[in-house]
Amino acid sequence: MTYAETGLTAAIEQLTGTSLSALPREQLDGIDQYHAGGAEAVDRLIPHLALTPGSTVLDVGSGLGGPARQIARTTGCHVVGVDITPAYVDAARALTEAAGLAERTTFLCTDIGALDRTGFDAACTVHVQMNIPDKKAFYAEIARRLRPAARLAVFEVCGVPAATAPLPLPWSLDGTDSHLATPEELRDTIRAAGFDLLDWTDETPWARAWFDALGRRLAAGSAAPALPSLLTDGPTRMLNFAIALATGAVTVHRGTFAVPT
Repeated sequence: MTYAETGLTAAIEQLTGTSLSALPREQLDGIDQYHAGGAEAVDRLIPHLALTPGSTVLDVGSGLGGPARQIARTTGCHVVGVDITPAYVDAARALTEAAGLAERTTFLCTDIGALDRTGFDAACTVHVQMNIPDKKAFYAEIARRLRPAARLAVFEVCGVPAATAPLPLPWSLDGTDSHLATPEELRDTIRAAGFDLLDWTDETPWARAWFDALGRRLAAGSAAPALPSLLTDGPTRMLNFAIALATGAVTVHRGTFAVPT
């Protein structure tokens, strides 16, 4: 199982050498940015969500909550994060409490299909659907929880026909739970799940440049501790992701969709 880590709060405190309550705000928000582009990728998504301070946002596959906290702090919205891994949800709650964002950010341990709340103003997925075999059903469940005209922003990894990415990867240790779609397949699947397409952008060149800059920061010892350091083979998985992007084995695409009115 790829996402099986436990005791993450204690591991974060050991990694950073201090308690959660003593960590700087930016570091608390950034602990979980386990995706190409890190916090900068979330910044690229936020404008496409068309949020106002009273909006409610659904973050599906929220992990330790870095993107959700970033959206809440940046926009003043309330964000509900859902994830199926109990240890990740527990850590997300602890990090959010330490960041002073518990009133604006809620985390639930549930499958999206079991979530009983609807009427969200926007939703996002950030490097989530690679583990989902039935992507149409997954995004249809998201669509059912959004109000008419609500936005969906995605920042997702796609596959390339006949290309093989090195293992392990951030979303899969052995490949058995990796279900990559091509960019066209993913785009069309989300549309078929109940969304209108507003924008579909290949962010692969930008993601490659981000990994190059991260490599320079790591070499200089100036990169802050982050989620890869806490996970099984985390640094190797991120390195293999960078290699897969550089060699054209995978791509990264950003999309914006809307529920029909």
